[in-house]
Amino acid sequence: MKVKELYDKVVNGIIISDIELQRNIVYDADKQAMVIDSLYKGIPLPAFYLWQREDGKLEVLDGKQRIEAIKKFKQGNLLYEGKSWKAYAYESDLQQVVDNTELTMIVCSGDEKKKREIFKRINTLGVALSKFEVLNGLYHGEYIEGLNYYFANDANVRKVLPNATVDRGDNKYHLLEYIYYVRNNSVFPKRGELDDYVQQHKDESFNDDVKKIKPYISFIRDVFGDASKIGNVLKFKLAVKYIKDRAIWLQHKDAICKDCNAFIKSEGYKLSPSREDDIEAMIVGIVGNLRVDSKRLFTSDDKAQLLSTQKKNEQGLYKCARCHQHFEADELTIDHIKPWSKGGRTVLSNAQLLCRACNSEKGNKE
Repeated sequence: MKVKELYDKVVNGIIISDIELQRNIVYDADKQAMVIDSLYKGIPLPAFYLWQREDGKLEVLDGKQRIEAIKKFKQGNLLYEGKSWKAYAYESDLQQVVDNTELTMIVCSGDEKKKREIFKRINTLGVALSKFEVLNGLYHGEYIEGLNYYFANDANVRKVLPNATVDRGDNKYHLLEYIYYVRNNSVFPKRGELDDYVQQHKDESFNDDVKKIKPYISFIRDVFGDASKIGNVLKFKLAVKYIKDRAIWLQHKDAICKDCNAFIKSEGYKLSPSREDDIEAMIVGIVGNLRVDSKRLFTSDDKAQLLSTQKKNEQGLYKCARCHQHFEADELTIDHIKPWSKGGRTVLSNAQLLCRACNSEKGNKE
């Protein structure tokens, strides 16, 4: 069936894509545009599965997302390379090519039980490629082969990035993200940038990146070991940032593991809006022989107790300790006088009431 015929039948209600079995639209604009790109460039789309009803109409069992992309584009609700369907009427052969592209249709029929079984199998037997499997398929070459060899033969990298139960390259993909992070001034890749990096190095040796990444893998393995509950991404960020302090971090590795694990289990960690910064502050304090308080945040009870000691003005408002303006109780936050990250304890003698603006400006300053 050609695209134009499919579209006309959808618009006229002969093909029905919005049935109760189908999920909502999940393709974003980029994926929808890729459907149009495939049609225009002659890249085959997967087959569409349709169900023949007794009244002659066809229900879509598989293909709703692709149909929605076609419909949105032809109706002017989707741009392809920055242009609408109507714009292509005068500028290229796109409309003709897309309309005349033939799609594979598989039409099924039978009872309701069979219909649901077909739908179930369509959606359970297929397995989407992992991000690494896509990279491997697109850009397999000396670089990817070197990555595979390194991961298979280096015990440290396997400890730092342990294999999943079914290895589909997830950890290799993370390793590539870390390599990109080191190569690009501590910035993780945005969409498409890792693909570009691997494509660029496709036929090059992986050895240069092994040399680049090994010191950080060793840092993570030696400092954090197997017991640390700190997330892998944060471990890697810390390794890159503090690689020159490796020796002193090693001296304090037991305290780092013990204190950070205890903090990660605490209620303060769960409630904190700056968990990564908190963990970094704890470790910097430990290696600098400055131990931070295991209690990270003041509680609502702490705030109530502090409020009870404060004087109100004539309007019943409380003063912000920083800007000295007056606010309702719920407009104030309770914060450390001496910052927690610099050894300030989470006790009322080190507490102050700040308005939200002052709390944001204060940051890590006293």
